[in-house]
Amino acid sequence: MAGILGGGEELLGRSLNIANIIANNGQNTPNSGIAGHKNSFDAQIILHDFQLRGIPIKDGMAGVAQELKQGLRMYRQSKTILAIKKLSPTEAQIHIFTLDDEPTFQKLVNFWVGKLKEAGCKIIYDSVADPHMVKALQQAGVQLQQPTNPKYKLMGLI
Repeated sequence: MAGILGGGEELLGRSLNIANIIANNGQNTPNSGIAGHKNSFDAQIILHDFQLRGIPIKDGMAGVAQELKQGLRMYRQSKTILAIKKLSPTEAQIHIFTLDDEPTFQKLVNFWVGKLKEAGCKIIYDSVADPHMVKALQQAGVQLQQPTNPKYKLMGLI
């Protein structure tokens, strides 16, 4: 599914760098390890998600760094980042980090769901069943079901 997102900007190199800086910094503040970093806006989008969910920043970014090493790709459009990892030819793990308003966020979810469908993805998973994401996926036509894999909290049929 590499390259399926069209106009999205892939963030792999700098995302891994930012995640490693924060994960290895040892501090637990929103700006730890990224103050003055030219790509700190990308990190701020991700850190906002961790803050909303009460995840310690160092732990969250260590998890992101590990996932990036295992094939996760990140794409940003506007103030929204799609994290995606291909699990099989028809399945993908996703997570969306956003600072966008509702209409912009919904447009991006619609766009990405369409691109995933075009690429042959039939099932998406997320380890978080965020109500904001659930609503956006449903409005994009994704049929949500009880996950068959206990690792995930969200499963959707595209």
